[in-house]
Amino acid sequence: MELLKYILISIPMISSMTCGIILMVVFYKNLSVTEIPILRTLGGYYLALIALWATDNLTQKLTGGRLFLLPAMSLFITLSQVCFYHFICYIIPAKKKFNYLQYQMTFVVFVLSYAFIYALAQTNGYQQLDFQTFSARYLSIYITLNTGVYTVLCWRRVYLYHQEKNKRKIRIKRLNWVHLILTFKLIFTLFFSLNNYSIIVQGITVFVLSFQHIILTFNMLLEKNRIKIPVAYKTNVMLSSGQIVAVDQTGTLANELLESTFINSNTGVDNLLTQQDIVNYFTKDKPYTKKDFRLDTLVSYFGVNRTYMSKFINVTYHCNVCQFINCWRLKEVKYLQAIGKENSLEDLVLQAGFSDYRHYLRAVQSAEKRQQ
Repeated sequence: MELLKYILISIPMISSMTCGIILMVVFYKNLSVTEIPILRTLGGYYLALIALWATDNLTQKLTGGRLFLLPAMSLFITLSQVCFYHFICYIIPAKKKFNYLQYQMTFVVFVLSYAFIYALAQTNGYQQLDFQTFSARYLSIYITLNTGVYTVLCWRRVYLYHQEKNKRKIRIKRLNWVHLILTFKLIFTLFFSLNNYSIIVQGITVFVLSFQHIILTFNMLLEKNRIKIPVAYKTNVMLSSGQIVAVDQTGTLANELLESTFINSNTGVDNLLTQQDIVNYFTKDKPYTKKDFRLDTLVSYFGVNRTYMSKFINVTYHCNVCQFINCWRLKEVKYLQAIGKENSLEDLVLQAGFSDYRHYLRAVQSAEKRQQ
């Protein structure tokens, strides 16, 4: 029986470590400005869970020492829920932004918890206290309340997202996997609050939690596979003749010629134009934030034939130049929202390079259609 309980305690830690490592390995290279904070938040979520379950596992047989580790475990519990809610805010953008004060509040609660435990240790009845029962009851109440509150906040975020999109008559992106994760979190909270120590109930609780990690990791990998810009191990190159080829990291030809319809040589350009050149230009200089930025500006910067440049973007990114520029502007809007800009969405849209809010909505609808 003790071995079975030990296995049940270890499963969430193993699933957290496995899923966290998979995400880190897949997302390690070529992160966009919007992917970096998402990966950082998910990493914090998994690290907090690993630290929580490792601490709980190591202190199962301790008595008084376990009591003094309760504030640290409370910190990991709150931090994991805050990181998960922060992740949901990235996945489901809305006018109401994530409040970073919640991270500060986790450490305030940590200090207050230590003050409470210290005050408890000074009382006369401290020696007669049943440490194991007190710790179990404390964690049960704390996890139930904490998980319940942040699950409600996540559901509220989903509801506000649907309300906002319906008012503006914008196509709503599919969030079935988010709904499924939040449903599992509700089931976990319900079973955990029962304080039922039977193996069946504990097993259901543990597997519901672990299944959340699997769903989250699987869908994040799907999102990563949809990203076209850029590819780590293969990049497109336009030759001076206007021909477009794909090469791998060693510079050798990765496949057949992608585009060979041009017959006039691009004599004005001696160097090659690579996919990474365009990405570096857009990433460092952010030319798309200027409202008058268009194909002619891009052609002038690289000194490439206008037709060649248009075809290169079309073949490489599977969209026209206007859609390509708007794609970067949409990413810029998400980035400005992520860093906590206090301006309204309409102001952020203008800062990202859109001429007005109406063009932003059109770009969103166009991007969603291409993604589908």
